[in-house]
Amino acid sequence: MLTLPKHFDENEWFIITVVLLSSVLFKLPKRLPTVITILILFLSMAIPKIIDHSIAAAWPYNLYDLTDSKKFELFDVILDGVYCPFGYLCIYFYDKFRPKGFKIVLYIISWTVFAIFFEYIAVKLHVFNYHGWKLMYSFPTYMVVISLFLLFYKFVTYYYRRTLET
Repeated sequence: MLTLPKHFDENEWFIITVVLLSSVLFKLPKRLPTVITILILFLSMAIPKIIDHSIAAAWPYNLYDLTDSKKFELFDVILDGVYCPFGYLCIYFYDKFRPKGFKIVLYIISWTVFAIFFEYIAVKLHVFNYHGWKLMYSFPTYMVVISLFLLFYKFVTYYYRRTLET
């Protein structure tokens, strides 16, 4: 059973606030097919989960902790929902603006800077507690992850359109 936090403080409020603010996603005009939206949302949760468990929780690395407890608690699960709007909005605006050439690089850099800023706030509010990780390490990580995320989107939309044609 998941435990509740011993102290309800800024990191729990941050997680709740971001999840609640994510409800504005439902007000955006629909751009993506439902099946692709679901894949994007699941991937948005899976990638951080894999990275967090690979470099944050796994021995011998254990470079940072999530929230303020070393134990797995309810807000660690809710934290997964914080990543969904990031991934969805990244794809939503990519689909809307369809950057080409060098603008794709600028798009990836822009989202990376936004992610770094978001992570910085999360660190200040003790959502992430570093002990070995540095914020500057996140820059190349986000560059790679966002690039792969956009490639995944291109891949699934290609196959989605192909299945509609047959």
